[in-house]
Amino acid sequence: MTRRTARMTIRFQQGLTLIELMIGLTLGMIVSAGLLGLFANAAQQSQNLSRASAQIENGRYVVELLQDEVRMAGFVGELSTRSVDYSSPDPCSTAPAGAFAYNAAAANTTTVPAAVQGIGSAEVLGCLSHRRAGTAALVLRRVSTSSTAAASLAATNAQYAVQYSFCKLDPINPLVYGTDKTAFTLRDKACTGLAPVRSYVSQVYFIADCNDCSGGGDGVPTLKRVELQVGGLVETALADGVENLQFEYGFDTNADGNVDEYHTALGASGATASWGNVMAVRVHVITRSTDKASGGGLAAAQRFTFGQLPAVIDTSNDGYIRRSYSTAVRLMNPAGARETQ
Repeated sequence: MTRRTARMTIRFQQGLTLIELMIGLTLGMIVSAGLLGLFANAAQQSQNLSRASAQIENGRYVVELLQDEVRMAGFVGELSTRSVDYSSPDPCSTAPAGAFAYNAAAANTTTVPAAVQGIGSAEVLGCLSHRRAGTAALVLRRVSTSSTAAASLAATNAQYAVQYSFCKLDPINPLVYGTDKTAFTLRDKACTGLAPVRSYVSQVYFIADCNDCSGGGDGVPTLKRVELQVGGLVETALADGVENLQFEYGFDTNADGNVDEYHTALGASGATASWGNVMAVRVHVITRSTDKASGGGLAAAQRFTFGQLPAVIDTSNDGYIRRSYSTAVRLMNPAGARETQ
């Protein structure tokens, strides 16, 4: 029994043959290659999902931002807009004179800035740096939703502002507009103190070719805003990966506050020849992933057609994923004022 057990032990310790070892290694390599491919595909899909999520969030943010800003456009505080003319101050000027005015000689007509102004893809604005070719821009104007005590202004206010009279004993001129603190002398309802002052707000939304435009630029198309603030015009990057921006404008042709016609630019005559008659804006946005997608078949060439825009927008098969967003926004302040007349 002892010799037999020893012989069996020796047999069990003989190990693998070379063929068995090679087969085992081959099977291990096949399994490892499959697992590596699985992990690589999972990582690739995770990156694409992350790109898509960021792109969707950027697109939704841009649409919601423009919706909110367009709705507030045309807000002029306590000023009655029953009988008004419209001005279109230079959106690139740091001294936008003439935005507000009162003309007693012209049937006591008040001039207010047009709530919106469209800038076509072929129009040039000098204050829009690195603007992307073929994209439109939108100018929005209003006054601040919060008022400031006239006494707290600097001797020469750094930003244009408007003051309205609430006192029946004030001169016939119901408003003062400018930067000189000493000119804001209109009074409150009790006629014992100064009426508050509201800052003039002018914003331009446009697409730039780059987020960080230093040096040669990073090449990431970005929604930006140029805004009139204390100290001059301030440019702010709002959302990257926004590749195209187009607008349609809803004109009120019979002064009832409702949209009668949509156009992409001003008409030659009649109601469509004034930005003051725009009561709604259709916003069209194309977003692009900030880097190229992994894998094939995800970023094919696409064609986008927006409303009444005169031409379709084609994109190339360049590896980027794109999505489009559209919305229609009513200008609550101009439209509401006309409806109550």
